[in-house]
This record gives sequence, structure tokens and C-alpha cells, in this order.
Amino acid sequence: MRYSYSFAFLLFSYCLTNLLFAQSNDRIQGRVIQQDGRPIAEATIKIADQTILSRSDGSFNSTKAIKGRQIIRISAIGYVPHMDTLDMDNAKKVFLEIILYPKENTIDQVEVQGKTQIQKLREEPIRSIVIDTKAAAEQPTSLAEIMNRAPGIRIRQSGGVGNQVDVSINGFQGNAVQYFRDGIPLEYLGGGYGINNVPINQLEHVEIYKGVVPVNLGGDALGGAVNLVTNQNHKKTFQASYEVGSFNTHLINLSGQQQFRNNWFAGIDAFVNYSDNDYQVDIETVDENANLKPARVKLFHNAYKHYFTEAYAGIKNKKWADELRLSIALYQIDRQSQHPALMTNPYGAIKLNNKGIVPSIRYKKSFWDDRIDLDQFVSYSSTNRHRTDTVKGTFDWYGKFTPGTSVGESPNPSLASIDYKNIISRTALSFHITPQHQIHTNFILNRNTRQGSDPLGFRFTGTDIDVLSKEATYQKSILGLSWESNWFNKRLTNQLFIKHFSFTSKGINAFLSNDTDLNKYKSVSDQSWGFGNAVKYQINNRSFLRASVELTNRLPLQEELFGDNDTRAPNFDLKPERSFNANLGYRYATENFATEVGTFYRRTKGMILLTPIQTPFSQYKNLDSIQGYGFDIDLSYRLFKHFEITGNATWQDLRMVDIGVPLYKWIEGTRVTNTPYFFSNIGLKANFQNVFAKNDAIKPYIHYNFIREFYLVHIPKDKEADGFLGLTGSSKVDTKDLVPDQSLMNVGFNYVFPSSKWSLSAEVKNLMDAKLYDYYKIQRPGRSVHVKINYYIKSFKS
Repeated sequence: MRYSYSFAFLLFSYCLTNLLFAQSNDRIQGRVIQQDGRPIAEATIKIADQTILSRSDGSFNSTKAIKGRQIIRISAIGYVPHMDTLDMDNAKKVFLEIILYPKENTIDQVEVQGKTQIQKLREEPIRSIVIDTKAAAEQPTSLAEIMNRAPGIRIRQSGGVGNQVDVSINGFQGNAVQYFRDGIPLEYLGGGYGINNVPINQLEHVEIYKGVVPVNLGGDALGGAVNLVTNQNHKKTFQASYEVGSFNTHLINLSGQQQFRNNWFAGIDAFVNYSDNDYQVDIETVDENANLKPARVKLFHNAYKHYFTEAYAGIKNKKWADELRLSIALYQIDRQSQHPALMTNPYGAIKLNNKGIVPSIRYKKSFWDDRIDLDQFVSYSSTNRHRTDTVKGTFDWYGKFTPGTSVGESPNPSLASIDYKNIISRTALSFHITPQHQIHTNFILNRNTRQGSDPLGFRFTGTDIDVLSKEATYQKSILGLSWESNWFNKRLTNQLFIKHFSFTSKGINAFLSNDTDLNKYKSVSDQSWGFGNAVKYQINNRSFLRASVELTNRLPLQEELFGDNDTRAPNFDLKPERSFNANLGYRYATENFATEVGTFYRRTKGMILLTPIQTPFSQYKNLDSIQGYGFDIDLSYRLFKHFEITGNATWQDLRMVDIGVPLYKWIEGTRVTNTPYFFSNIGLKANFQNVFAKNDAIKPYIHYNFIREFYLVHIPKDKEADGFLGLTGSSKVDTKDLVPDQSLMNVGFNYVFPSSKWSLSAEVKNLMDAKLYDYYKIQRPGRSVHVKINYYIKSFKS
């Protein structure tokens, strides 16, 4: 079997670890060090009824099982003693790094480096932008809007609420960026869950990896990855919110978790999104003399409706399982289509529907005294996508209908119903060899099948057999292995990793084919390797340097190989994209100030791009190569007691290279189209407590975003805006070929009632009612007002 080597490797690792590791019961480990990082030997650590002495290297460990909240006391001759509290109810293993200060030092406290999960992620060798969504959960703000405020990140959304979203990370976008939920490829939810629709209230935080992607995510991304991390604490909680806004927008979200006896738990996450999306846009319409004239109209067929529910139950903290969780997700999306990819002509009756059911199971277990961690996930999804375009006639931009004789408003009428079956298995193993060395493995197997029908769709040449009636299959696997090591008292951390990618696809190439053998399936397969290294050096307690390099691949997707049975033709000759990424960064942080400066270099070969081939068809091909570099800076400063200022700026220079076709040689050296090369953000937020009543709080905020003009088509370099880094002046091209400078300002506030269970928020988006564009100059909504009410209970009785 072609994947047997990966399972053999996992089995070998399992047996090897069994031989290497002995039994122990360590739940609390740590080190006691001086301010300069040197170890403190024979320090006394008292935990519950235990008294422990630190070793010559400052390390210590507890060999007894400890539960509940316990006091820990640390003391050493000549140093200021310290006392702190540990909560062991929700922790299997704790590592503490404790700094003791000399008594003669004027500092009269010690520092326990028990950092939060978000702090640890921000300081990993592989850089990630970590967004604390809990901090903004009370605001009437979408996840896409929050991500847009991060350095190097641009969210491109084709319209209003619920429309297609594309994340650009340092200029790489589309399928070069991949998405995960709790470390699992988001594909398993079939489009029912993503950054364009999930409420931020249901997330713990979001991790955005720029360029290099860690092994634990197991993807084949080129430009980066986004990991949506949900709340997994299983405590007794309940939260709900309701947001109402302009354009008849209604967003409802609720989630609850409950604990039961014997460590059972259950919960539910659900949300409903609805919007008419009937904002005004600027278009060109035809007058009575058949001449084009500008007009401002209200969209009339752009509504979006989305239901999502996931129920789960499980058990934890058993001898045979740390956690076993079973869940089932149901969703349905109904979307109206107002226009094609470009706002060239209106539609008034085309509808899209996507619904699915997704059961899954996840099992976690630590073996050999937490030296081996296993995390196994399996899901099976059954989804259906329906497209309806059957009306006989056309609509104008004012919604007026003109009857006709041909079926369909678009070039390809449709009554398609397509079924997708998807199986995803993810196996993650971590081996804790010593406190300084760990090995991580991750194996993902993803299998998809597609089959359907369309009475108005394509037929095999010379027959009445529907192309969609023939099943297409696609399978890919990704195996990753990494070695993480710490050196020089953990000042130097290194991650060395290697990845293997493979895929197999099978289907019939029916595009313009006269082949009468309809059982002649074509199979395509490929495999490749990738590798990289990431390193971080801790200069002192406030600053560190980190760098990473990676040579990686992105496998072709099913829709890129098989097309969409519409205007996108299949191409069974696609090869994986290949990219080299390098990153360098420096971070400095104090209690009130933090800054990070980063730079990157990318070179991607054989990019898979959609290319016109024969009107009205297009096809994905391995065409162009891209080379680019850039930098970004991120700042935050806490001013006085109540205020915090944040800001960042990104500049990137991404150019087309290695153009092989002589006809398009002039494109060499031009900027990548439809991609901003400079953007910045600045924000100010405040927190005032006890304003109107005791224990209440009001939190006003304002955010400003600027995007420099960018180009929709390739333009010669001498036509670009001049000035330093292209930041001043104007380009020498027609205005229809560029997106102009854009400024967006949002302002709002959040009021927390004295009980802390209720909060009320309001926000004005696009305060200046500026003209904003995205996705090939698709116009975005103007000024809108949103109000949101939240209800939250931390704990309740069973």
C-alpha cells in the first residue's frame, strides 16, 4: 500500500519510545534561575505536603499526584522568597520557570514565567500572529475585520456579509493559504464554517502563520495558514449574543458547555447569519441611446442566510483516555448571486445552496507519564451543493425583468446538484524525550469523491450522459516530522522538520472530448518532499531574535484538476507548486510596550493560476513564478492606566519572474496583480471602570486602516507610482486598471453592566462613508451601524 511507510514509521516510533522511557509520575516540573539565567541549586520548593530541592542545574520535579488549587513556596539563601498559587484541576502537566532576585536588590518580588498559551505561541521559533478574539468578542465586529488589523494580513471579501473571503498573507493568497480548526484541516466542514461566517464569541484565539507552517498543522500551504482555535475547557459556561445592523443584518450566536458526574461533558455551538446585503454601489448602466453612463444603485439580489449547529459530548480524565469527544455538525447556506466575478451585469434569480452533515470523533491520550501524547481525529462529511440558473430573461440594475427565450442569466444555465463525500484522518504524536528535546509527527489522509447531476449542464460528446454522473475521486496525504530542541538554558530553541506530500486523482476528462469509452478513467499521481528549520534566540527577558526557512509544496486541489463542470475546464497535468520561504524577525516587549519587526523573502515556481483558454472557458495551469520580499512592523503601547495604542505597517514587493512564453515576456518584473503592496493600521482603545455604577465598565475604541493603490492588471514598471517605495505620487495608468487609495475608519464602544453577565456594544463601520473596493474592484458596503448585546455566564449549577 502506497501509504504503508507512514504507518510503519509511526509504529516504529511507538515501539522505540516504549523502550526508551521509564515510568514516572511527574506532574510539576520547573527550574529556579537567577535574573541573568544562571541556575540556583538547592532552592527549597514546597508544594502541598512536599518539600523539594532544586538540582545543580536549577531543575526540580514533583513525584506525587497533586489536585486542586495548591500553594507553592520557593526560597533560597540570599534571595527574596516567593509564594504563588497553582490550579491543577485542568492541567495534566505544568512547567514553571522561576526567577529569584537577590535580597540586596531593590526589587522585592520574584517573577514566575507561567506564560499564557497566547504568549507562548507568539514567542515560538515559527512566527505566528496570534489574535486574542476574547478581547473583541463583545464588539459587533467580524473575524475578518479583526484579522485585517494584523501586520502583513489582508482580508479580501467579495461583497457584504457571508460572501467569499480570501486571506492574503504577505501577498500569498487563494489556495496558497490553508485553514484549520483546532489543528484539523477546515475542509472537513465543507464550507459551513470559516472566517467569513464564524462568530468570534465561539473562538479562543486565532493563529496566523506567515510563510513557514509548523508540522503540527500538517498542511501543504505555501504562503501561510490560519488556525481557528475554539474554546475547549469544558467548564460550565453559557454565552449568547445578538447583533443587528444596517442592510437588514442579523447575527445570532450561542454556545454552552456542561459538566456531569464521572467526567462526562456535553455542549453545543450554534449560529445564524442573515443579511440582505442591499447596500448601494456605483456601476455603469445603459441609457436610452445605448450609451454607458455611471449610476448609483441599490443591490436587490444579494441576500445571504446561514445556519450552523454542532453538538458534542464526551468524557475526559480516564485511564484509557484523556479525552474522547464525539460531535455532529449540521449546516445550510442559501446565497443569492447579484453579479458575476466582475460587476459587469446584474443577475436577479441565480441562487446557490450548500448544506451538509459532518460527524467526527477525536481521541487524546498521554502515555508513559505524559512522555507520549496521541491526538487522533477522524471525520466523514456528506455535503450537497446546488446551483439554480433557469430563468428565461434578464434583469437590469434596477431590478426590472425583461422576458426572453433562452434559459439562464449566466453563460451557463444550471440546475446542478453535486454530492461530495469527504473523509479526513489526522494522527498527531509527540515524543517528550527529555525536557530539552521533543519529536512531533503528524499524518493527514484526505479523500474526496464528487458525483452529481445537472439537467442543463454538459454532456459527453455525442451522448445524453451527464458529465457529473461519473464519479471523480481525489486523495492526498501529508506526513510531517519535526525535532524541537532547547540549548544553552533554553536561550536557543530550534525546530528542524521534514514533510512528504502525495496525491492521487481519478476521473474522466470530458472537456471537448469525443471519446465514447465513458468507463475510461484517467489517474494522476505525484509526490514530493519539503523541509525547513526555525530557530529562536532569547537575548534577554525582554527580547529575542527568530528566523526560519522552508522549501515546501502545495498539491493541486480537486477542483483545479477536475474543473467545476461550468466554465472551468479540467487539467490532469497539473503539478504541485513549489516555494522557498525565508523569514527573520526581532521582538522586544516590556509591561507597557511591545514591538516586532519582521522581514521575508519568497520565491514560488509553477504557480497554479486560472487562465482563459477558449471562450467562455478557463483552466488552471502551472504558469508563473513569483519572487518577492518585504517587511512589517507592529507596535503596541499602554498609555497611562486606561489607554492602549496599537499600530502596524506592511510593505511588500512581489514580482512576476521566469515568464517562459515569449508573448508574455513583457510581464517579467511587473507586480502581482490585485495585491496591495502597502497597508497600515492604527487603533486606540480605552477601558474605564466604575463609570455609571460600581463594577461596570465602558470601553470605547477607534480603528483606522489605509491601503495604498494597487493594480488590477500587469503594468510596466515605469508606469508605477514613483517616490520612495511607491508610497507617493500616482501611477500612469487608466483608473479602470487600478484600485485607488482607500481609508477605512470604524468607531464604537462596549458597555459592561455591573453584573458582568450582560454587555451592550455599538459600532459605526466606514464612518466616513468612503468608497471601498475589494476582489477585482468589487464594491464594499458604505457606512453602516451595528448594535450587539451579549450574555455570558461563567459557571452554573447542574
